[in-house]
Amino acid sequence: MLDREIIIRRLAIIKYLHNIGVQQSMQVETVAGFSVLAFHDCAEMFLLLVAENKGDNCEKWSFMEFWNKYPELSLKESMRNLKDRRVSVKHKGQFPSKTDIEISRVTIADFLEQNTPIQFGIEYKDISVSELISYNNVKEYVSKAEVFYNENKLYECLSNCKIAFLELMYTYESSKHNRFGIDSSISIGDKIGNDYQLLVGNDDRQGARWFKEVTETTNKMRDLLKIVALGIDYKRYTYFETITPEVNVWWDERGKEYEPYPQEYYKNSNHIRGEDCRSCISFVIDSALKLQELDYDINIIK
Repeated sequence: MLDREIIIRRLAIIKYLHNIGVQQSMQVETVAGFSVLAFHDCAEMFLLLVAENKGDNCEKWSFMEFWNKYPELSLKESMRNLKDRRVSVKHKGQFPSKTDIEISRVTIADFLEQNTPIQFGIEYKDISVSELISYNNVKEYVSKAEVFYNENKLYECLSNCKIAFLELMYTYESSKHNRFGIDSSISIGDKIGNDYQLLVGNDDRQGARWFKEVTETTNKMRDLLKIVALGIDYKRYTYFETITPEVNVWWDERGKEYEPYPQEYYKNSNHIRGEDCRSCISFVIDSALKLQELDYDINIIK
C-alpha cells in the first residue's frame, strides 16, 4: 500500500488533468472533442494508481481488464463507451458529437466521485489540486478558494482566487531581488505615481487629465508586459481580471493584508457562475505551475 501523502499528490495530478478536460469540453466543438482524450487519460491514471496501491503489476492489462480484476469498480459499461470514443478520436479521426462530449464529462466525474472513496477512503471533492503548488502562501489561498467553491460561496471563492494570484506574483518577483539591490531582476521599470500633480495640480485645463491617462495607461502596459513575459496565458488573464473582484493591498505591522471589494457592490454589477470559479481556480494553478517550471532564487545563485 502506498504512503497516503503519495496517494494525495497522485490524486491531485489526476484531478488537475480532469479539470483540463473539463475546460476543453467547454470550448468550440472541434477543440472540445480532444477532452475525451484527457478524460480517458485521467481514468487510466486512476486505474494505475488503484493497482499500484494494491501492489499488483498491471503493466500488461488492458483498460477494461481492471474491472475484471477489481469488480468493486463502478460504471464499467459507461467507461467502455468512453474508451470507444477515445479510440474513434485518436485512431480513426472521428470526433464525438456535443452530446457525446457532455456524456463523457459526466461519466468521468461520476467515475472519480464514486470510486475515490471506495479505493482510497477520500472524497473526491476534498482532493485539492493546490497540492501541486510549491509556493505555500499561494497554496493556502487556492485551498480556501476550493473550499468556498465546494460550499457554494462563489464570491469568497473568486476573492481568494484573486488574492492567490496577487500573492503568486508578489512571491515570484520577491525571490528575484538580489541581496545588494532593491529592484527585481524581472521588474519592467518602476510604477509611475501621481507626481505630475506637483507640476499641474488637478486642473484639467493645465493638462492634469492628460497626465493621469498617460500614467494609468503606462502602468497598465507595464503590468500586462510582465504577464506576457512570464509566459502566463494573456487571454485567460484578461478573463480572470474581468470576473474577479478588485482587491486592495495594505501593509501594516502584521505584514501584507488583502481587502476585497465589498460583496454587495460586486454582486450589483456581476452574476457569478460556478464555471467562472472553476476557471479562476484552474487559471491560478496553471499560472503557478508555469512559474514553477523555471523558477530560481537569485539570492542563492553563486
